[in-house]
Amino acid sequence: MTEGITNHKSNVLKIGLLLAGMVLVSACTGGEVSETTAPATRASGNRPPVITTAVIITAPLSQAASAAVQIQSEDPERQAVSFHYQWFVDNAPIAGQTKATLLPEFFRRGQTVSVEIIPTDGANKGQPYRTAGVVVGNASPRVTAVSLMPQTARAGDRLEAQVEASDPDHDRVDLTYKWYRNDTVIKDGEDSFLDTTGFAAPDRIAVEVRASDPAGSGHSSKSEPLALGNSGPRIVSTPPTAAVQDRFDYPVQARDPDGDRLTYHLEMAPPGMVISSDSGHIGWQIPTDQQGTFHVKVVAKDEHGGLATQEFDLTLTRKTPSAPPGA
Repeated sequence: MTEGITNHKSNVLKIGLLLAGMVLVSACTGGEVSETTAPATRASGNRPPVITTAVIITAPLSQAASAAVQIQSEDPERQAVSFHYQWFVDNAPIAGQTKATLLPEFFRRGQTVSVEIIPTDGANKGQPYRTAGVVVGNASPRVTAVSLMPQTARAGDRLEAQVEASDPDHDRVDLTYKWYRNDTVIKDGEDSFLDTTGFAAPDRIAVEVRASDPAGSGHSSKSEPLALGNSGPRIVSTPPTAAVQDRFDYPVQARDPDGDRLTYHLEMAPPGMVISSDSGHIGWQIPTDQQGTFHVKVVAKDEHGGLATQEFDLTLTRKTPSAPPGA
């Protein structure tokens, strides 16, 4: 009887220990698994998403633009998938760069850029996927602004191109200029200026500027066209200093840079002096008793209101009768 009781107690003790062991195992395995031991987590009955391919799509990669990645993924339960990012330069992780793009300030020419992506469906994280590295190439310079000076110009003026250009790699920037007159190329080369002598209003002038660095040609930009304003005429002749045999004649000569037709008139003149409106010829039959100083102002005018003036004084003196012979 004593032996039976002893065996019963032993069996109860074994059962108790077995139950305690089951509780202990449950306590050890019932919590979440650390990511350091299992990067891919799995919720009960749900499978994690998988990245099938991912590539850096900014091509060619340079400091002219941010690096961006294109991702294709699958989720067994067809749940929405989001991504965690970590960018690398020359295989070294960049602290804090965990967004979908990487700004160009974090890499430079010659370095290799890649990104590691972890997919998640909200419940499970999938295996990390690392893209192939892309080498950063040359960034072409850009012309950011181009204009012509002076903004108000006439035929015969010298125009100059005002240019703003930059290179993301801080390379030397070389500029070339292509000059247009009424949409026709008239000059091409390294000159940043244009002499408009011989042009006429309203010719339209523009310049196209191209920037290049030692690695090759880059971006170009064209200015807004500038219409040349009217250039007034210029009187190039000199008036005579005296009358000849009681008559004054002066053919006024004027030139207009635009080739406009000119007309002439007298703004100030002694009585009887006239000018041809077409030719500019001044004529005056001087009265015999006329004497004194007379102020003359002649005006040449083009078709667009441009003016040229010339002023001079004409002095007449009373003639002294010559003494008769033998007096």
